[in-house]
Amino acid sequence: MNAQEYYHCVIDRLKNCYQFSHYVIAAGNELSAETRDPVFPAIAEPVNQLGKLTLQRGLQVHLPVIGEKSQSVLMPLDFEIFLADENHKLYEDKKTQRELFDQIIPVIRFLENLFRSRGIPYLLDYTPSGGHILFQNLLGYRATEELKKIGFLEKDLIKACNFIDPDDIRRWYGISLDAAHVFSGLGKIAEYISLLTMTAFKNNESSGLLPVTISDSYDRCINLDNSWSEGSAFMRSIRSPFSLHKKNQEKYGKHLQPPLVDVVGTCFDGKDVNEETDIDFILDCMWDLEKATDRAQSFSGFIPCSNERLIDFICEYKSSDLYLFHRDFESQEDIPRGFALEYAKKEENIPDWTRNILYFPNPSALQPKKIIGFVYDFLIHAHWKPKHIANILRDMYQNPSFNWTQDFFKYPAEEKANFWARTYSAVALWKTGRITV
Repeated sequence: MNAQEYYHCVIDRLKNCYQFSHYVIAAGNELSAETRDPVFPAIAEPVNQLGKLTLQRGLQVHLPVIGEKSQSVLMPLDFEIFLADENHKLYEDKKTQRELFDQIIPVIRFLENLFRSRGIPYLLDYTPSGGHILFQNLLGYRATEELKKIGFLEKDLIKACNFIDPDDIRRWYGISLDAAHVFSGLGKIAEYISLLTMTAFKNNESSGLLPVTISDSYDRCINLDNSWSEGSAFMRSIRSPFSLHKKNQEKYGKHLQPPLVDVVGTCFDGKDVNEETDIDFILDCMWDLEKATDRAQSFSGFIPCSNERLIDFICEYKSSDLYLFHRDFESQEDIPRGFALEYAKKEENIPDWTRNILYFPNPSALQPKKIIGFVYDFLIHAHWKPKHIANILRDMYQNPSFNWTQDFFKYPAEEKANFWARTYSAVALWKTGRITV
């Protein structure tokens, strides 16, 4: 079975995934001539082109986080095994992949139980390195209103959300500030879930297992990849359920292998569950398009919407130390632009490697495994406020002399700085026992 034949069998279910979307993102090396981005070649097309992109071209397809005219916001919780230069092992063969999955299965089961025990609907989509937990949040519903209340938007992010570009389908309507607040609120919930998971698996390293981290801040880890919640929501998408998965061919040189495929493992509507717990069967489907086709028939493709039980979970977050930390972070005054970096250069209580980033931040100040140490040193050793650490990053990002290639309008500098400083300040406080969940 080839890619086009597979898509013919699942196209109705795939279309249902795009219930709230007016466009689809297609990605892959086949698109290199159609885009100017050599790192992530991708195009955005109207959703009525989904069939052309899949049935005819056999491309990987991604689902936008923001629905048409900001009517919905998708939660795309993303987690994976990260092995740095050895990530290719996940794509060598099914046997090696299965052995590595022993590291992440307990984490996946923990996350599923977290949602299921609280009655929160979700869809679990397995990927060759881990999985995605997805659920939609419709604007105007009570649970979504509570998400909106905990969101926070920086001025440069508001400007990016309000920008309309008739030549870019992702920005035809801009992003409503209500939807942007919901997106921000989902990011905070994802951070809370991450700390709960890290707490549950804090003894992993001592047991010889991979540590659980937020983003790929260690060379070998179970990566709770919250980077999706940083930046402008209109730039965010996630590979759709039922999509092909071609990293084996495109990133790891497995050109003689057929493409892999993401496989739905669980759909929970808040009461009833349709699930497959046999990971061997899931991986069999991932490596065999005919088996994946049969598995897909068990699901409609509609991604569950959050219910009012999510409100209880938001209240749980709001009773946590993390919520108090978020409130404090957002209330702290900024150091005026341009000054934080100069003050930081005069700081004596930081090691040389951290000081070096102040003078040569590109690309270190964009890399999670460097940022986490940078933030820790300024927060724990030099006793800077988290917001002021963010101001250092902001000053570096906004300085063109560092020759950034990052687009700091699509990924606003102030918001990016706040996100990483806030996230890794919380991790530092958790590590030192000052935040508990």
